[in-house]
Amino acid sequence: MRLVFVCVACGCHYLVPVTLEYPDGGRASAVWCSVCQRAAAADGTAEPAELAAVAVLLAVRALKATLAGRAAGPGASAAPAPAGPDRRPTRPAVSSRGRTRPGGVRTRLG
Repeated sequence: MRLVFVCVACGCHYLVPVTLEYPDGGRASAVWCSVCQRAAAADGTAEPAELAAVAVLLAVRALKATLAGRAAGPGASAAPAPAGPDRRPTRPAVSSRGRTRPGGVRTRLG
């Protein structure tokens, strides 16, 4: 599977080689598509390192999510199954000390 990136300049989606290097020896960009990369190189604009790191991180996360969806099976949906009803108590538990009343103790002793 290959990573899919979104060009920051023009907004198109593009694929880059897995090694981030083109067959002619040029380095692929995680920020710009090949057309915008050529234009940026002609202008002398350097690729922002922080933006490139974020682009790679997001592409890897999307790839992992896709692979996890495929591993779940063909009939399984990517969304988690809805949780059952909330079975937590509506009020805190009463301690044994809280259940005893002065009147109840007197009747047992007397």
